[in-house]
Amino acid sequence: MGLSVTFDSAVTQHTTLMRRLQSVQLQLATGKREMGGVMLDAANFSMAAKFDAQVHRMDAALSNAGNAVSMLQTQDGTLRSVGRAMNRMGELAILAQDITKSDADRALYAEEFTQLKNMVSDSAGMTFNGVKMFGSQSKSVTVNEDGGTTDLPAINLQADPYAAAVANEVSIATLDSAAAALGVIKEGMSQVSTDRAKVGAAQASLEAESERLTAARSSLTSAGSRITDVNYARAVTKKSAAQVQLQLATAVLAHKSINPEAALYLTL
Repeated sequence: MGLSVTFDSAVTQHTTLMRRLQSVQLQLATGKREMGGVMLDAANFSMAAKFDAQVHRMDAALSNAGNAVSMLQTQDGTLRSVGRAMNRMGELAILAQDITKSDADRALYAEEFTQLKNMVSDSAGMTFNGVKMFGSQSKSVTVNEDGGTTDLPAINLQADPYAAAVANEVSIATLDSAAAALGVIKEGMSQVSTDRAKVGAAQASLEAESERLTAARSSLTSAGSRITDVNYARAVTKKSAAQVQLQLATAVLAHKSINPEAALYLTL
């Protein structure tokens, strides 16, 4: 005797399959975004959550390192300007020692010399996003996901030999004062080179830390993706099966009856 599927039982089966398909679609919509959500078992969810949290901390550390590199680049640009100013101050000190120049000529050189001193002095107060770039204290930058830090060099434009080069008594108004000023300026120029080297080394160190973080982040992201992708693939397979079963259930509703083999398939 053949197996008969009534219209009422077909409606019930159709409703059940609709709910099953909606459940799988919900998993596909939310699971991938939420590290698997209900698609992950407890162990996989815990592992994926740890990876995701670590990746977010790495992103924050990368942001810190990137901002610090930008500040160092700005700092180096300021030091470069200070170096150019001191180079010109040295030239003026040499020109002021020319015995063929009158005191009036030296007064013109001295005026430019004073303007350059002011420029060097003002550079000490330069800021980056409201933070002073120069001072006697080093700055610590968080450079990894565990809160590890690295120190940026303390560059103080208000300390000697910078302060000595811009002191009020440094002048090129006379032959003797110009000769004395040259010696002070040369020490300042030497300090600019030293400080720029420190800033360059700190920048290279931060860039290396950023590269390490980026590589580690990529590995963690891949590991987390492998966990979620497996569960996502399973959900896709379930969705395909549910769609086929729903199509068959819809056909039952259309014809109000079905052969035994199809009815048995619907109950899977």
